[in-house]
Amino acid sequence: MTGAANGLGRAIAEGLLAAGAQVVAVDVAEPTHFAGRAAVLVVVGDVSDPALADRAVGAGVERFGRVDILVNDAAEYPDGGLVDMPLEAWKRVWEVNVTGCFLLSRAFVRHRLATPPTDGVIVNISSGSARSPRPGGGAYAASKAAIESLSRTHAMELGPHRIRVNVVAPGYIDVRGWSDAHPDRASPALRRRLVAGIPLGEAGRPNHIADAVCFLCSPKAQHISGAVLDVDGGSLAGRFRLSPG
Repeated sequence: MTGAANGLGRAIAEGLLAAGAQVVAVDVAEPTHFAGRAAVLVVVGDVSDPALADRAVGAGVERFGRVDILVNDAAEYPDGGLVDMPLEAWKRVWEVNVTGCFLLSRAFVRHRLATPPTDGVIVNISSGSARSPRPGGGAYAASKAAIESLSRTHAMELGPHRIRVNVVAPGYIDVRGWSDAHPDRASPALRRRLVAGIPLGEAGRPNHIADAVCFLCSPKAQHISGAVLDVDGGSLAGRFRLSPG
């Protein structure tokens, strides 16, 4: 899985490990959280590098014999409005979020097709912003909308091979305690505003996303493909919510 060093990726990896999986933890930063764990193979690299995908899948096959599941979580999300966002920042978002997903998925599927039986699972991590964007987040929101469309396309292409492709779309998830990167990205005031828009009245936790991913990877989801599972406390249910009292 990609983006394993911090945040949701770290939590998803822990969820898969708890379910008995062996994990190839891929990240541009060294995933030191998993140091010394025999069930984890660390691969450091940039998912936008075409060579990284083949290297990661190959390393997983060499270490564990085969690779059955791919989780694409690696993402870039710099803020920037239409007028002010540098072109290089825009390109970087698409190279990591979309091209990286494509490259890892292609390498994974090529391995599965060469390793009968040709089944497998891909779970791509999107975002509620794909369908409910915010000003200044256009690059990230558009890239996640592309991931959802790409996932549906791949679900149709790969269904005959029994390879399922689904999406988990988180809402606001409080990753404090799970991430060493950007710990102060959201101010307390912004966090309060984000929580106020969640019908269930609280921020999501990284394990909520991990649980959703593990479900989609499990036999219990064997007839689910091309789906987008929103894990957002009801945030996308509507645009207006009465305050309590």
